[in-house]
Amino acid sequence: MSILKQHRGVMVPMSTPFTSTGRLDEAAAARMVERLAIHRLGVFVLGTTGEAPSIPVADRQRLVEIAVQVAAGRVLVYGGIGSDCVPDSISMARDYHRAGADAVVAVLPSYYQLNAAEMEACLTHIARGTPGQLLIYNIPLTTGMSIPLDVIDRLSALANVVGLKDSENSLERLESVAERFGGRLDFSIFMGVSANGSRAYRRGFDGVVPSSGNIAPAPWRDLDAAVLAGDWGQVETLQIQLDTLGAVFQQGRSLPQSLSALKAAVAAQGLCSRAVLPPLVALDDAAFSDLKQACASLGLV
Repeated sequence: MSILKQHRGVMVPMSTPFTSTGRLDEAAAARMVERLAIHRLGVFVLGTTGEAPSIPVADRQRLVEIAVQVAAGRVLVYGGIGSDCVPDSISMARDYHRAGADAVVAVLPSYYQLNAAEMEACLTHIARGTPGQLLIYNIPLTTGMSIPLDVIDRLSALANVVGLKDSENSLERLESVAERFGGRLDFSIFMGVSANGSRAYRRGFDGVVPSSGNIAPAPWRDLDAAVLAGDWGQVETLQIQLDTLGAVFQQGRSLPQSLSALKAAVAAQGLCSRAVLPPLVALDDAAFSDLKQACASLGLV
């Protein structure tokens, strides 16, 4: 890592704040982007953590605009463009780049189960319709499909396809991604499973995309700094600490439940409300009280 790439380090998949009526809470969004920017962490809006599929298109556009305005060039801003309607994904990509996003992040449409050739054709179509940089997002947990590495390799030959966010929770996949793409100067690889962060960095990944960065930005900043310094003992120490923090909202919960709990943890820090959009369900008062106590015990509140 003697040569620092444009796309590297910690990219936080930002939780999206909403009002009690389900609209984007613009003031809270600005506060959340500002905290990430202060910690020099990349801002990834409209990912899985950000409830992107549930957000109206107009609010998605506004969130990207806020992120770009508040980040003000201090950190990179990424916008998720996942949709089951491919023309809508392309339209969002164009709008987000026009608004100043540094890159967009494309997830497969998931209503239909696609074979490898269909995945490649779809993502090629999206990339060719996108006027700026694009990262591929592999997340079988939500799409039900794993993008083959041969497909990703061919897509990486397109001039504007600059990286991969891989959220497939498999050590075999991690090793294969690192072997295939690690060390390439023209293509960045990000680990989307935060518990695998230190292992991914050791194997040559360029960065990590941790949802716990929403509630603990400083330790993730410090972990990335330790990677750059080659202090692997500190990296492992911080990874253990961050795994403990992540368990506060993840342990014993499904993905939708963990997203609601994460939003509640951010709310406990005073940054936003615990409101989520359907089909997610916000934590009730009793669960919120328990979560706040857990967060307080770990110094998060």
